[in-house]
Amino acid sequence: MNLSEIRNMVGSIVDYDPNVQTYIDEVNRVVNEIYLDFFTDRPWKFAQETEEIQVYRDVSVANGVIAIGANTITSVTNPFLPWMEGHIVEIAGAADVDNAEYVITKSIPGTLRLEGFSASANTVGLTITVKQRFVDMPADCSEVLSIGVRSPTSGTNAHFSYLSRARDEELSLLLSSTGLPTNWLIYDDATMTQPVIAPTLTQGGASTLTVGSHSLKYVFVHKGKLSAPSPSASVVLIAGRSIDVAGLQNTGANSGVLKKVYIQTPEAKAYYASTAVFAAEVATTITNATLAADYLVSGERLPENSGHYKRVRLFPRQDTDYLIEARFVYRPDRLIEETDVPEFPPDHHRYLVYRACQELFMKHDNVTHSEVYRRKSDVELLRMENTYLSEGAGYWIKRGYREGARSFRTSTNLTTRG
Repeated sequence: MNLSEIRNMVGSIVDYDPNVQTYIDEVNRVVNEIYLDFFTDRPWKFAQETEEIQVYRDVSVANGVIAIGANTITSVTNPFLPWMEGHIVEIAGAADVDNAEYVITKSIPGTLRLEGFSASANTVGLTITVKQRFVDMPADCSEVLSIGVRSPTSGTNAHFSYLSRARDEELSLLLSSTGLPTNWLIYDDATMTQPVIAPTLTQGGASTLTVGSHSLKYVFVHKGKLSAPSPSASVVLIAGRSIDVAGLQNTGANSGVLKKVYIQTPEAKAYYASTAVFAAEVATTITNATLAADYLVSGERLPENSGHYKRVRLFPRQDTDYLIEARFVYRPDRLIEETDVPEFPPDHHRYLVYRACQELFMKHDNVTHSEVYRRKSDVELLRMENTYLSEGAGYWIKRGYREGARSFRTSTNLTTRG
């Protein structure tokens, strides 16, 4: 069932389905809250996703230069790459007050800009080391389940064991250790600051956008992560015109924080990424923002993680570039378009209907019917638990006989492996 069919079935059961937008929005809200809570509540088989993530070895440079009062490190060999933004750089060989680790806010060829750094003296020939101490998980990651290296081309295979932060602190494992990782642990989550100023929209040049009212939001982009969106703004276009955007928030020179826009058209209810280039840090305008002709098929939707990202740390830190494989419970997109379909087996879509009816009957003060649909949804949930929370048995091993000073067991137990 898609969103429209789910809502129609709910309306049929509760015998109340007015064609009022506020009520439609309320039912959509209830369905989506149930959907997202249910989907990420447990590690369902259908809620798991595997994604490959690139991790990088340390990069060392022996000709770093800092200038008094500046927050930059420069190098004539231009070793600095975009992935370094948000990661750690260690300075050695400078004045004691400057020798420390700093967070990289912006990386361009030949220059690193650092957070909270102001050089105390002019120094050349520094040894600097860029470290990827943590690994950002994908935007839709809700809970990390496992991490490892499985490379069919290089022959490298390694399963990383989970290590709790308390155990890591107890063992005081060295942050400087490098090698083939053997463990992973949860690192501090990262949250992006969102824009607070709504843009101003006017009609732009020629494009493929259709006639009607269009809405637009923008997000901040920094260190490979996207923030929560800005307040929306609207403009009415004639057919075949784009959108000129003004009033974007100035994020400060050399902050590394760019701006990206998303557009909602009369044909859609979700916001889709514009083909317009990112606006630079101090730029407050974007000209001729538009969408690709096939945006409804392949367009990127506005992210729904509110700028919040999960992170992990590997121990020891990777000694070479690896393509790690992360398995995690992912957060599905909300059901926004009328044709959006829940991302779990269709045989159980009625669970959303039953649970929504439970909520709506309670909202309508019909406690008896609410209890009926609570029981029906619990039965449907149990069916899913029996199917999608149980792994098929592997091979069985018979345990040996156990004998001790106080007991002798003449029977054995079976245990499963794999």
